[in-house]
Amino acid sequence: MFQKKSVSNLSFVVTLFIFFQPFPLASQEEFQTFVKPSGSVKEILASPSNKTRADTYYILALSYSRRGILNEAYGAINRGLKIERNNIRLLNLRAALWARDGRIREAIIEFRRVLNMYPNDAYAKDSLDSIYKTLKKLPTSVLPPNPISEKLSVSPVAPVVETALNLGTSTKILESNYFIQVKNKQQCYYGMAAIKRAQEIYVKGKSDLGSDSSKIDGPALLGAKLLQSMPICPEKGEFSWKGGGPSCSKHGDFSALESEVNTVFKDFNRGLKAKLGRNYSEAQKAFDQVVVLYPRWSEAYFQLGDTLFRMGNDKPALENLKKCLKIDSSHLDAKLLLANLYFKTGHKDSALDLLDAVVKNVPNTVYGLSARSISGSIRSGKNYYQIFPPY
Repeated sequence: MFQKKSVSNLSFVVTLFIFFQPFPLASQEEFQTFVKPSGSVKEILASPSNKTRADTYYILALSYSRRGILNEAYGAINRGLKIERNNIRLLNLRAALWARDGRIREAIIEFRRVLNMYPNDAYAKDSLDSIYKTLKKLPTSVLPPNPISEKLSVSPVAPVVETALNLGTSTKILESNYFIQVKNKQQCYYGMAAIKRAQEIYVKGKSDLGSDSSKIDGPALLGAKLLQSMPICPEKGEFSWKGGGPSCSKHGDFSALESEVNTVFKDFNRGLKAKLGRNYSEAQKAFDQVVVLYPRWSEAYFQLGDTLFRMGNDKPALENLKKCLKIDSSHLDAKLLLANLYFKTGHKDSALDLLDAVVKNVPNTVYGLSARSISGSIRSGKNYYQIFPPY
């Protein structure tokens, strides 16, 4: 569950792309949108009646996605793909929505599929590069920091003061490196969970397997379409089947790993689930609890700030985003949302300073391109709701 939004950084930015940007963007040459220059909305709607209707479903899906009605957006995409299965706009939009929802593996597969058919498609290529960069260099902001003693009014970012947290039946000394490890453990856990589901279904349908049922047969699971791709341990551990479940040579047995990961991320996952379901009051309660337990977890402050922003509580949202950036000054999602709120509350210069800094520091990334587009729109004289239309 956490990975679905652990990539919260990536997901939030995809949200900015699809839902908050006006189309076409201020600088079409510098930032590619789903709508190609050769196929604008006006051109699609004015096309002959015998032209494929797949592009019409693209417009519907884009409209639904901007308003956050994702079930309808996916439905429109699927109907359009039934008419034209390789429609590049629909495939790119579906991949972007999957990335926004935290379905990163599926998004990667979809963008690869687009590039296999259209090797020169800049949007799919740039999106895939951005995803890989994010996965390769996971920001420390997505890692839960140390619960600290209330006696420590100011805690250093690193090294983190050691403290204890009861994980199940054992007590572990939590250092800053522990949370990097537990993040990797979480990714490994989700991979083993997928293998476990696939293996159990496969073995159940094969009564003649005998002793082979204790082995993980990757090609067989892929061939049976029980897995889209074989999960990989982030620390290059090898998966095997032991004692009725998967095991990793780096992170141990599935059951023990499941217990540890779920203990650390329990309240955070509850908040993400409520937030995805638009139950913002429950999400706020969950994230409030997380920041009490983990007052040095920048991502928790960002999620709390984003939740408050969606509820229209601008002042507390600003405060929590500032706390996030005080802990992790490189948190790009927090910078973009804080710039949004600065502009909304009349602090135009502060918003532009933040956006310009993002463009300067990460110019060729999704974040940098988004910041450049927003700052360009602000400087052109557009008001807040012209740049960020409500949905």
